Amino acid sequence: MDVLYEIKQKYSTFSLKEKIIADYILSFKNSINNISITELAKAIGTSSSTLTRFSKKINCESFVDMKMKLNSKNKNLDSKKENDSLFSAVYNYYSEVIEKSNELLDKKLISKIVKDIKEAKKIYIYGVGSSGLTAQEFMQRLLRMGFNISSINDSHMMIINSAIVSSEDLVIGISISGETKEVVNALRICYQNRARTIAVTSFPKSSISRYANEIISICSSDFINKTNFINTQFSTMYLFDLISTILLEDVTLNRKMQLTIDAILK
Repeated sequence: MDVLYEIKQKYSTFSLKEKIIADYILSFKNSINNISITELAKAIGTSSSTLTRFSKKINCESFVDMKMKLNSKNKNLDSKKENDSLFSAVYNYYSEVIEKSNELLDKKLISKIVKDIKEAKKIYIYGVGSSGLTAQEFMQRLLRMGFNISSINDSHMMIINSAIVSSEDLVIGISISGETKEVVNALRICYQNRARTIAVTSFPKSSISRYANEIISICSSDFINKTNFINTQFSTMYLFDLISTILLEDVTLNRKMQLTIDAILK
C-alpha cells in the first residue's frame, strides 16, 4: 500500500488538522522515519491521538506502521534513482501510473460496466480538453464494434444532450479532478433524467460522484509527479483499453470490429 498515494487521494476529505499533518508528511517524507509520534505532534501543533487517527484514516494500523510503509516507499524510490536518465524517468512514471491504476480497478465493477455498455440503447461520453480527446478515442473503438455512441466535448452540446437522454441511455463522464464544471453539470442533468451514469475520476469523493450510478477510480499522473510532462489521460486510456479488450471477447462485437478493419485496409 502506497501511503503517499493514499494521502494525496484523500486529501480533499481531511480536516484542517489532518491537512497540516498531510502537508508535513508530503514535504518531509524522507525524515519521518527518524521522528517519534510525540516529537511530530509537538512540531506541527497537534496531539498523538490525532496522529494515530490520521494513520488509520490512510489505512495504516498505527503511526509506527505508517512510518514503516513510508520507509519502504523511500527505499524503492532510492533504487529508481540509480538510473536517472530521462528515458528511465519517463518509463518509471508510466509504469507507476499503470501499477496504481491496476490496483484501483475493481474487476466486478468493470464487468458490470461492460454489461451496461452492451445493454444501453445509446451511449454518450462527456469530456473537455484532454479528456475530450480520450472520449473521442473510446467512441471510435465502440463505434467500430457497432454501438450507437457519441462523444461530446462542447459544453453547450453537453447541456443540450443531457436534457434529452432517457433511462435507456448510458452516459460516461470523464473528469480526472472530478470538478470539471461542464461535465459535472451535464452529468447531473442526465442523472436527474434517470439515465445510467458513470464517472471516471481520480477523486471518488469529488462533485462528479454525486451524479454517478457507478464511479471508476483511476490514478492521476499528478499523484506520481507534478513537475514533469506526463499524459494525464494515460490511466483513462488504460481503463478504456481494458474495457475494449473485454468487449472484443464477444464474438459478434469482434466480427464487427474486424469488418471495419477490413474496410479500412481495402
